[in-house]
Amino acid sequence: MDFTYYPFGNAYVKVAECNGNQGFQCWNEKCGAGVTNPPSDCYTGDIVCQHGNGECYGNLVETCVKNATKEDASKYMPFVYCFEAAGDASPSLLNKCAPMFGLNPQVISSCAAGPSGKALMAKDAKATAMVQGRDYVPYITVNGKVLQETSLLLYTICHDYKGTKPPGCPF
Repeated sequence: MDFTYYPFGNAYVKVAECNGNQGFQCWNEKCGAGVTNPPSDCYTGDIVCQHGNGECYGNLVETCVKNATKEDASKYMPFVYCFEAAGDASPSLLNKCAPMFGLNPQVISSCAAGPSGKALMAKDAKATAMVQGRDYVPYITVNGKVLQETSLLLYTICHDYKGTKPPGCPF
């Protein structure tokens, strides 16, 4: 099973066609799934996060951690859990959590503050925007489709799994 985490949420990128004030809905209509001719600034403008600058900082840190761990969920998700558990993304929390998982907080901080972090966020923005049927966050996709009823996650995975079912699949 593949697992990928995109720390973008209900953020959006400011695009000129949205006049800077129409928010997520406009960005999603201009740049989201199914758009055949999106504006050139869909993933290059300033990012606005639903819960403010703290959330944007946290998203940057988490995407940089994903990159530093070569997108290995078994390595980045324990950090994400530590970092998210306090509910307030901050440099002090980065300094606390990163070493616990063998990560250098200065490297992550440099990524988050620089062009690498911006490029990684653009990648996450595009991946998030391309999901059809995403009406809320967090969301889960199984075989490219948003799972509307998350309580059916185990059933859906077991049902869709090709090959010999692992012991954790009771269905």
